[in-house]
Amino acid sequence: MIVLEQVCLALGEFCLHDIDLRISKGEYLVIMGPSGAGKTVLLETIAGLRFPDKGRIILDGIDASGIPPDKRHIAIVYQDYSLFPHMTAFENIAFGLRLQRVAEPETEQRVRSLLKEFNIAHLIDHYPSSMSGGEQQRVALARALAVKPEILLLDEPFAALDPRTREECMGLMLAVKKSQNLTILQVSHSREEAFGVSDRVALLIGGSIIQTGSADEIFRTPRSPAAAKYAGIDNIFSGTVLSCDGTSSKIDIGGHQINLKGTPPVGASVTIGIAGEHISIVEEPHVIVDAALNAVSGVVRDLLPMEYAVKISIGGVLPLTAVVKRNDGLTQLPLKGEHRLAVFRPEDVHLLEEGV
Repeated sequence: MIVLEQVCLALGEFCLHDIDLRISKGEYLVIMGPSGAGKTVLLETIAGLRFPDKGRIILDGIDASGIPPDKRHIAIVYQDYSLFPHMTAFENIAFGLRLQRVAEPETEQRVRSLLKEFNIAHLIDHYPSSMSGGEQQRVALARALAVKPEILLLDEPFAALDPRTREECMGLMLAVKKSQNLTILQVSHSREEAFGVSDRVALLIGGSIIQTGSADEIFRTPRSPAAAKYAGIDNIFSGTVLSCDGTSSKIDIGGHQINLKGTPPVGASVTIGIAGEHISIVEEPHVIVDAALNAVSGVVRDLLPMEYAVKISIGGVLPLTAVVKRNDGLTQLPLKGEHRLAVFRPEDVHLLEEGV
């Protein structure tokens, strides 16, 4: 449905770099990445609001370079919804249809149908100023869908909503996608949205797509240091391969040896990532550690409470951060200054692609 081939676009000091991306018809793709990565610019380039300096955008098999935005069968909804403040919900939703000179009886039928589908029929004569954020979002989505686009672009549509309303709108979007066979591209910073609505995730960092895959692949098995950092993996180290026995390897990191599953060549420089959730914190004097496990001794430097877990930072030869669930059976969290072992399995040490 959408093919981007080597798309480049320079905007001052920022640049989209050689974007290659293919989105199937009916796919729900979530575009993620840090602020300033180019996510909105990418959406606007697909919509035809910006023009690439190089490369091609192909829509349903047709080169879109000569197709103006209003002929691309694309609708875009921004984070602030961009509703017309002087128009009622009915008038906002009808705006695109009237611009296309759709007959008034058909316009009214389509608008009323969308008001009902989005459960906002009671807002028909209301202005945006009297609507909640969730209601404005539903009106904006209904307005976008009124013109029957083939592709829907969403720029952080749920960012300003409370958790319950966000869940309701995520369910609504999945239902709309299914009923209309829409192709949807959504910019988001939310893991919850990535796991909840996406068929696939594209990770955009520094103007380049560095990884695509399922939400689980992006956050559980990132391929590069940049992807690992975005996925929240705090423990990323570079070292040298000391030995390999055909299935496992030993890596030297600043004088400390780490065991991992994998067979990188001996002598190679490698980068590894260890998710904090895979690290256990145990009392050093009272535990016998399996020789196959990695065990790193250190001093508790900091504890950061979170909703469901606590981040524990261990300082030492190899500083590590563990993420310990609150309900893991620990009777007492360690205190700052106490000695502890950070223990993790070789299979939880992931090789990352260098220089990405």
